Amino acid sequence: MLLRVLQAPRLSVVIPLRDVAPYLPTLLATLRSTERADVELLFVDDHSRDETPAIAEAALPSFPLARLLHLDATTGLSAGRNRGLDEAAAPVVTFLDGDDWIAPGYLDEALARFEERDVDVMRVDHTRVTGNRRAVVRNPIGVRGTPVDVRDHLLPVHRPTIVDHPTAWGGFYRRDFLQSRGLRFDERLLTAEDRDWWWRTLLADGRVSFEDLNGYRYRRGVTTSLTQIGDARQLHYFDSLDRSLAAVTADREAERLLPKVWRGYLAILLSQHRQAERLHPSSRHEQARRNREVLRTVPQDLLHRTLIQMSRTDVELLMRLGLAVPDITRLQLGRHRAPADLVPDVDPDALAGGAAR
Repeated sequence: MLLRVLQAPRLSVVIPLRDVAPYLPTLLATLRSTERADVELLFVDDHSRDETPAIAEAALPSFPLARLLHLDATTGLSAGRNRGLDEAAAPVVTFLDGDDWIAPGYLDEALARFEERDVDVMRVDHTRVTGNRRAVVRNPIGVRGTPVDVRDHLLPVHRPTIVDHPTAWGGFYRRDFLQSRGLRFDERLLTAEDRDWWWRTLLADGRVSFEDLNGYRYRRGVTTSLTQIGDARQLHYFDSLDRSLAAVTADREAERLLPKVWRGYLAILLSQHRQAERLHPSSRHEQARRNREVLRTVPQDLLHRTLIQMSRTDVELLMRLGLAVPDITRLQLGRHRAPADLVPDVDPDALAGGAAR
């Protein structure tokens, strides 16, 4: 009898699953294009109600290193990622969502680059797929292919920066770096979990590089995505942003960075307010209450730096929602902008991850 000799994994790919049976075969087909035999696949099923676990289990023999794990309770995307991190055997980890897919050879090239760069975090670009439309999304940074000090690239406040692309699946990470810095996902968050996690990762002072590598295909408009759900889970962006705010407030560069995190908070608050019709009536009421609560806490001494170049229309709406602005004429406001042109960090799908729980 021939025994297959397995290599020790060099890359662990954590793939949380929840009711993605229509999409999982596409991901599995693209994963089979990976040439390396030292890539470990960790499928983590969160009590799917469809054929997702059966599809994943049937595919396991076609991969050199693959396991199907099950969560003890229905707890969400964050719990699935944390379980995968706990089980990962490789020194490098990345994440995939079960309703997305990858380009041929993506994992092979990414791991080779990661090991060549000798970094803790390597970020990559991706392609957003909406129906038949595709759009390349690049990290907003010009320095590529070499480690950078991410603190030099978190500002300015009023333009897109690296902090405005909070996607866990948008990078590769040294596992012991995540563990030593306590960079786990908050399992209480059912939406916007990436945003809090990404702020904390950036502030952890690791070696980070950004690469001209685009092999991730991010599918938008999935009907089971939490972006399509209108109940109170949609409001977890408040809790994620509160955690981001706390992390920045505790940082050694809080004074410099707080206007940036507040700008993101206000941008998302406005974006979500303009989409409030998708919420159930009780959730809309709760959203309005929390808007007022948050806006009462915006530090007046940071107001000018936070609202710099925001349009007068947006500032006036924030004032109607509860923001105190003593004299709007003294602010350095920008041109009038349409809501979609508001602020960089408001891709609605960046607020929610995975399928509905």
